[in-house]
Amino acid sequence: MEKEIKQFWQDIIYKNGKIDEKQVMKELADFYFVMQEVPKVYCAITGGSLSKINYPSEVILGEFEERFWDKEIIIDDIKEMMESAKTLKDLKEELEGYLV
Repeated sequence: MEKEIKQFWQDIIYKNGKIDEKQVMKELADFYFVMQEVPKVYCAITGGSLSKINYPSEVILGEFEERFWDKEIIIDDIKEMMESAKTLKDLKEELEGYLV
């Protein structure tokens, strides 16, 4: 992996066999932007539980999927609860348990 990373950056920041300082500064500016913005998105997606930029994508996406369920499934579940609840209090308790 280290070799792959080194090759990736060599192709970007070297010009005529020397480090291109201007290009390095552009890359650092982009990385700075990512460091500032990505945590905001991660926090929003995960309800504030994850914010570091170095989480693997599957961790963030897993949190997202857990927080934002499929609406069709939710509607079907709620319809089923409404049919099975004997009282409004029972329905309220089922809904609270479902959504928490």
